[in-house]
Amino acid sequence: MKPIKLGIVGLGLAWERLHAPALAQLRDKFEIVAVCDKDLEKARNVVQFMGHSPENAFDNLQEMLERDDIEAVLSLVPISANFETAATIMRYRKHLLAEKPFASSPQAARRLIKMRDLSGTTVMVAENVRYEEQNILIKEAITNGEIGEPAFFIDTHIVDYMQDSERGGFGQTNWRQHPLYEGGVLLDSGVHHMARLRYFFGDITDISAHGRPPTHDFAPYSCMNALLRFENIAGHYSFYTESSESQAPFVGLRIFGTQGEIFLENSNCGFVNISYKDGREAVAMPYTPGVGYRREIENFYAAIREGAPIKSTPEKAVGDIEAVFALLESAKKGRTVDSSALESDAPEQVVQAYMFPKVSMYPGARV
Repeated sequence: MKPIKLGIVGLGLAWERLHAPALAQLRDKFEIVAVCDKDLEKARNVVQFMGHSPENAFDNLQEMLERDDIEAVLSLVPISANFETAATIMRYRKHLLAEKPFASSPQAARRLIKMRDLSGTTVMVAENVRYEEQNILIKEAITNGEIGEPAFFIDTHIVDYMQDSERGGFGQTNWRQHPLYEGGVLLDSGVHHMARLRYFFGDITDISAHGRPPTHDFAPYSCMNALLRFENIAGHYSFYTESSESQAPFVGLRIFGTQGEIFLENSNCGFVNISYKDGREAVAMPYTPGVGYRREIENFYAAIREGAPIKSTPEKAVGDIEAVFALLESAKKGRTVDSSALESDAPEQVVQAYMFPKVSMYPGARV
């Protein structure tokens, strides 16, 4: 099958470190024909590196989308621009692979789903945790009853966000240091955590959370601790953004079942460990870290060219965002919150007005 002609919008760290290397392995499936960034010089440097002429570089998204040869767009813009960018791409009837979170609120994400239905395009959210090899191994172990019936989990994430930023981490960008969207790093990174737990256990029924006051702008809470209840399991989730683990093994992810335990120390450790209650020898299942970005893009290709099912749908992405907002709401109000309690669909006429006519409601807007 012929490659998909792809446009890229947003040439920041997610492009440089995650998606560009993955697309480089998939040249038989995707041909990058144009790129867009608010920094036109950066866009020109990227197309020059790819061997394209300067006219394939843009600093205005709508101008790039006017090109008839673009079939699909990979959107990698800051979170505060996710909604407007996705809506504009769908308005031009281009297929969309959108970085997570799909939008900066559950309501906005649900509005995008209605726009997708009106546009008739293929839309997928780039939530790599649903494609990572270690998570697939854990999901299969749970499904196959490897540890009996899951009874309890501990999911702990500890990172010194400022130190990581100073060392060149993703948090170095100004829009992450001083976010213009609710939740800050709890939405940016926490949405990954919620997506993984929902991938393992299904929908969250309710959340009871407590947050520690912040000392930086990048998050509304420096530490989030919560009890998450699913239909058949409950467990503890914690995310501490101002420290690092100094003792090994790290707490990581531990899933306790009636017949054993699954342990993943961190996403890059290379092994999923399973131990058994009956004394059987523990096993360490090897995996290759970081393959999720390539696999999610392969799924996008298969969905467009072959009609394959999408593993990371916008509907699943809405559930991930709802879970983060339920965490924030529970910590703020000091009470248990239903994970879908924030549901409030946009009126249909609002969606219709945004989709039609084709011309943007924000002429000349740049991302």
